Amino acid sequence: MIIRQAIAFDSKAIQSLLAQLGYPDLTDEEVALKIVQHEKPGYYILVAEVDEKVIGFISMHWFELMHWKGPLGRFTSFCIDESFRSKGIGTKLLESGEKFLTQKGCIKLEVTSNLRRKKTHEFYLRLGYTEDSRRFVKYPVQ
Repeated sequence: MIIRQAIAFDSKAIQSLLAQLGYPDLTDEEVALKIVQHEKPGYYILVAEVDEKVIGFISMHWFELMHWKGPLGRFTSFCIDESFRSKGIGTKLLESGEKFLTQKGCIKLEVTSNLRRKKTHEFYLRLGYTEDSRRFVKYPVQ
């Protein structure tokens, strides 16, 4: 397995993984644009590749908060292809993201996960994450 930075060419594979997460609405072109946008400072996407096929990805960003002495690292999207789960790939990909964000000086790392993803919550707890806050969401009327 290889872990590397995502490139626009990975968009079709990442779009397929997003669909597995329940987000099928983005086109390959929209995903490619998001990959390019994540090349800006403060954003990063890693992919896991087996036999030259992308089988997982994790997106992250880091930023300063008013109430913290150092930057916060946040994992925003994370998926391993269903046929490759429970093989340690997700752990390695997440650990690579943690290492990257730690090298950026992040003093706290957080991940968000849909309430319905109970197995995913267990995964994060096994890797040392704790539940410590609640998030409230509002979609502005367009």
